[in-house]
Amino acid sequence: MNRKAVSPVIGTMLMVMVAVILSAVIAGLVSGVIHKIKSPPSAKFVLSDAPSNINSNGGDLFIATLYGGDTLACKDVKFQIVNVSSNTAYELIWNSTLKCFVYNWNSTQYDMYAYGNDIKDGFISVGDEITFNETTPLIKSGTIVELRVIHVPSNSVIYVGSVIVE
Repeated sequence: MNRKAVSPVIGTMLMVMVAVILSAVIAGLVSGVIHKIKSPPSAKFVLSDAPSNINSNGGDLFIATLYGGDTLACKDVKFQIVNVSSNTAYELIWNSTLKCFVYNWNSTQYDMYAYGNDIKDGFISVGDEITFNETTPLIKSGTIVELRVIHVPSNSVIYVGSVIVE
């Protein structure tokens, strides 16, 4: 018996299909149709305690100033404030209507927010100051907090720093 497992026609068709798929992938890479993953922006902040003290009604916690790196689109970043002693995290996201970052927004109020005249245009540029404030007492005076800046499109942490809230 002289039987072949695959006919020459099917074998030729399979080789042509592999060649077409490979050429399409290579052409896509060369022409830019298949995009490379962009690296996240860089950001360097200086953290300082806010000049006012927090009390039973909340108040300004600290100030973050972008002193180096790229201009950040507010819609592409979120801030995570972590109470180091309790390991509780508060995530502030950009609210384009209010022109600030908010935590626990329920359409009438929020427990924590980050604001600044410089970021009302929707961008954080070098030299811009962002004041983090709580309207509900969540963090006590003397607490060490960690600020994480997360680039949402790449899901990368682009800055981590800590400050003592007084």
